[in-house]
Formats: sequence, structure tokens, C-alpha cells
Amino acid sequence: MRDLLSLATGKRLDLAEYDVDFYATVEAVDGPILKTERIQTFREPGSPSCEAYAEGRWREALRIAAEPNPELVRFFRQLEERGSGLRRLRIVEPPLTPYLIWELHFLRYRADAGEQIRVLDASLVGEMEEERGTVPELMVIGVRGQVRRKRYPRRSGQVRRPGGSRRLPSAGHGAAGQGRAVRLVLRSRGRRDPAASIRRSVAARRDLTW
Repeated sequence: MRDLLSLATGKRLDLAEYDVDFYATVEAVDGPILKTERIQTFREPGSPSCEAYAEGRWREALRIAAEPNPELVRFFRQLEERGSGLRRLRIVEPPLTPYLIWELHFLRYRADAGEQIRVLDASLVGEMEEERGTVPELMVIGVRGQVRRKRYPRRSGQVRRPGGSRRLPSAGHGAAGQGRAVRLVLRSRGRRDPAASIRRSVAARRDLTW
């Protein structure tokens, strides 16, 4: 998977830019949207449910997460009508972090709204990660290969080197929750199918079918 990232050019977006670009991109999506999540703790700026959880207001966090969201239901329905759909693979490590306990509740309601979600024990990708490194936080949009990488670094300014080369920070444990959120948009220059590459790297090894 990391060799896939080496074939791409990158652009860093802040949260507002990311949201605008993401929804504009999915309007013309030509295949499934695949998302991998590996880090066990995140910060989710702008999510009222996550902010309530982070402040210790657990019941309020669950109440907000459970509120009907017709706009989200409509979004997933439109994706399905286009022959697409958002398919998330959430990798978890026991013992579960407080964030992950919240997120798994939250994902239940997203599944009810129409997102396709699978949860995988980290031990099932342990051998692969020993060979190839930690599964990165990625979103692959369609078969033509727009790849997005999510990163919450301790400091900003770690994306672009002088002269145009990029240093893509690793998605190691403990990287989340330190500083502001940063998204990278990576567009593949080759003819390879990034979605198929990720499916082969994770799903085929562990009998997961998307």
C-alpha cells in the first residue's frame, strides 16, 4: 500500500477545503469509496457527538449520535444509486480505547444510515503489517484513483519538502489527537487501480469481500 502512495502527488487541505473538495469529488465518483481506519484514537473537530465524548458528556454524545440524520441517509442513498457507496474497514485493537468505544457506537448509527462498515481485529493484519508497515489511514474514491490520506500531526508543515518532493508522515500509533487535523489529497499518476490494490492488500488475505 505504501508503494501506491509513492506514485502520487499531494496537496494538503484544511478541514473546510477538504469538505468542499470531497463532496465535489463524489458528485462524479466512478466506483466505490473505500476507507481504512487504523489509529486507535482520533480527534474529530466539528463533530458535536465526539466533542461531547471528549468532554466527558457520554450520554449526550450517544444522544447526538443517535439523532436522525436525513441528509446522511440521502447522501448514502445517492451513492448507491450511482453504483458507488462508502465502505469502511475499521481495524481495532483490544483493549479498546475510550475513543474507539465512542466511535463504534457512532458507526452503528452510520451503518443504519447506509454506510457499509466492517470491523477487523488488528491481530488479523499483524503479519501483513510486519512485512509492509502499519495499515495507513486512507480513503480511495472511485476506480480512477483519487486517494486521500488523513493525518493528525503534532506540528503542521511536514507535508512538502523544498524542491517539490513530499514526505508523507506514517500512520503510526499515537499519532492522532495531537494538534489540528490535516488531510492530504493524493492523485495517482499511473494506470494502477488504487481501490483494487487496497482490496488485494487487506481483504483478500483475510476473507473479507467488498
